[in-house]
Amino acid sequence: MFNFLVYNKFKFRKWEKLSPQQRLEVFQKLEVIQAKKLGRPVAYVEPKEMDAYSKGFFSSQQNTIYLNKQYFFEDYLRFDGMFTLFHEGRHAYQHHVVFQTQNAGIFSKARKWKKNFEGYIKGNMDEYSFYSMQPIERDANRYALKRLKQFSFRFRYDSMFARTVEYEEMCLDGDKLKARKDLGFFYKQKIAKKQEQNRKNFG
Repeated sequence: MFNFLVYNKFKFRKWEKLSPQQRLEVFQKLEVIQAKKLGRPVAYVEPKEMDAYSKGFFSSQQNTIYLNKQYFFEDYLRFDGMFTLFHEGRHAYQHHVVFQTQNAGIFSKARKWKKNFEGYIKGNMDEYSFYSMQPIERDANRYALKRLKQFSFRFRYDSMFARTVEYEEMCLDGDKLKARKDLGFFYKQKIAKKQEQNRKNFG
């Protein structure tokens, strides 16, 4: 499979001609490429009915990346869908690292991610800063934005690509500013404390 043929499907003149089922096939092929790059098992990609504020999620039990159904019907959301696939694919990688690593060092990513999964803070508006600044969420957002920006030359003439990158950059920076405003200068310590409380409650 030539990767560039998959990437080019996201160009508007090609994407607009694809049916929802064909778009699912493109997302699945992109996931295959993504999994190979990260050295993890390939996840299934499935559309799912979600509210407008939910983009997707990864289920480790089903090894499935669920994407908001809108991504398969709304042309202008194709790069948002790409970003979300990269984000959720990174979560798949985090799970892979955590459960494949034996005797992780105290300062290793595997150990930090494992503690985060065990005390995961779910996303809701009341605790958004706790959710968005968790290590695994921060890592997934940074990774997804980095991957998206690698296509800047390929989609340099697509205004929706530029808008998506700009929006995700704004969100990444905005989350940090919001956390400082909501939780104070020592927000990282507060998030770690809440994760530890969740670990004890879940345990």
